[in-house]
Amino acid sequence: MAFISGERLGRIGRTIRQSPKTSLLCACKKVELKLLGKHASGHAYNMPVGMDIELTNVCNLQCPWCDTQFYADKSIKKREIPFEVYQQIAPKLKGLNRVMFCGGGETLTYKHATEAVALTKQYVPTVLMHSNGVLLRGARAEALARSGLDSLRISIDGSDEETFQQVRGTSLKKIMENLKYFSSVCDVQISTVSVISKTNWRSLLGVPDMLSEVGNVRHVYFQPVEVDFLEWERDEYYISREEWFELRDTVLEKCRKHGLQTNIDDPDFDPLFFKPFDICEYPFSGYITLNYEGFVAPCCRLTQVAHMGDLKEQSFDDVWNGEAFTRLRELIIAGDYPSYCHDRCKYRVKMNEKPSAEKPGDVKWDALAQAPVPQGAGSSALLDIESVAKG
Repeated sequence: MAFISGERLGRIGRTIRQSPKTSLLCACKKVELKLLGKHASGHAYNMPVGMDIELTNVCNLQCPWCDTQFYADKSIKKREIPFEVYQQIAPKLKGLNRVMFCGGGETLTYKHATEAVALTKQYVPTVLMHSNGVLLRGARAEALARSGLDSLRISIDGSDEETFQQVRGTSLKKIMENLKYFSSVCDVQISTVSVISKTNWRSLLGVPDMLSEVGNVRHVYFQPVEVDFLEWERDEYYISREEWFELRDTVLEKCRKHGLQTNIDDPDFDPLFFKPFDICEYPFSGYITLNYEGFVAPCCRLTQVAHMGDLKEQSFDDVWNGEAFTRLRELIIAGDYPSYCHDRCKYRVKMNEKPSAEKPGDVKWDALAQAPVPQGAGSSALLDIESVAKG
């Protein structure tokens, strides 16, 4: 039997307690895929475990490996979902186990972020938010503390000022001050996530020591830098096997010392992408994504290229078991992943050598980039990025 980390067991236990029906049906779908293989059904009788929600595509930082700076500032207008539209969508999320507000944009640049959290909490048992922490201060932080948020995840990509400035373009001191302030005004659980790259891996060695000074931090997550869309730059960003072992062993020792939980010892954690998954579970039982236009994507990496349905106009089940999602599942079961999956995840999942000619939910990039902004409550609004990003 494969070893499962304590941190992962804890997450599984919390998920089952919070939403036993969803957890059971998702588990049944996974068993079906495992036992029936290519004879499994493309129909999903279960809800997905959760949904990532991208309220805005505006970000006040430009991290070098983020795909947001690769395309959004050039071809996709700066937009957010009007809150009155999200008010119509939120009730349709009932049945999900959890929602994470995250995405290519920074959630706290959205002026109704705390209201969105409070509203979502009425329908979903667990509501989380991912933030870069730049705007986590003053009245905004205090409102977030009162919103009903269950957990806040902050990006921490280094433990020294020079590296942090190089990677994230903002002050580490400022982020840590904001984090300590937020921790002092509430008991919301805080976790951090650190992206591992050649640029910052040595600086990550000190992250557990630094975070031990923040009261509400319980989990320290790590994830490999993902630059599939810039394949020629993989050697520039990816660490070596030897560097990975040093990072893993040092961080694990320090997390144990400070009583912090981490995913870095999870057997499925694969920073070098040497162990591709047998199948992508996102369209079956994982996390799907709602973008700032109200469209649903199979995962967070496809928010601009694969729209499986529109929650502004359709019910959740009409999207989840609609033609696009069902056909995508059938292709994945057969190993015939669409080209948009090959472009972004060919190192992560076992796929047939050539992509399928079919692309369910395909979005035509040129048309999307050049289309005029539609008017009315049913469409996303153009933003003045300078004023929003400064908070």
